[in-house]
Amino acid sequence: MQTESYPSNTGPMAQLSAEDKKKRLDAMVKIWQSDTEKRCQPERLPAFITSTGLDEYRYSIWLRFPEWERSAVIGQVITLQRSSQGKQVPVLFTQWRHDPLLQRMPDWKQQLPDETVFNISVRLTPAGLGEGSKWAIVMPRDLVPRYKPGWPTQKDWVSWTQSFDWLAVGIGFVHALLDAL
Repeated sequence: MQTESYPSNTGPMAQLSAEDKKKRLDAMVKIWQSDTEKRCQPERLPAFITSTGLDEYRYSIWLRFPEWERSAVIGQVITLQRSSQGKQVPVLFTQWRHDPLLQRMPDWKQQLPDETVFNISVRLTPAGLGEGSKWAIVMPRDLVPRYKPGWPTQKDWVSWTQSFDWLAVGIGFVHALLDAL
């Protein structure tokens, strides 16, 4: 049985050594974690909860796919927990990993040739305690103006996003978060 291969690494960093790519991925994790921590400060928390979808979903999973390492995905899971004082506090978890599922991912560079990183969000409320599961695939709102020329219609976006199991990639990051708690 023949396995599919990842799309080719592209861009000026595609030829970096594996060690240099690892350092770059580690840096992306640290920067993204720090940026998100700044956005979810107590004075900004209500807007942050709404913008990440945590007012409707239990987990907001943001995925980033770099053009220069097509077998890797950087994921950030955001959820809310109650503090000992009864306040909702965000829990952030960011990591990168190589994922064999990406071998089946449609090549986003065909749609967005000028982008160096592709971003997509999965929002999830798992079933349990009498609630049904629900999930949604979301284009990050701040990137819509940049992505819009690549996906001119919502029909194209929906068709493209349905061609891959983004939820399966995102769930791995939720499991990693739960293991880390």
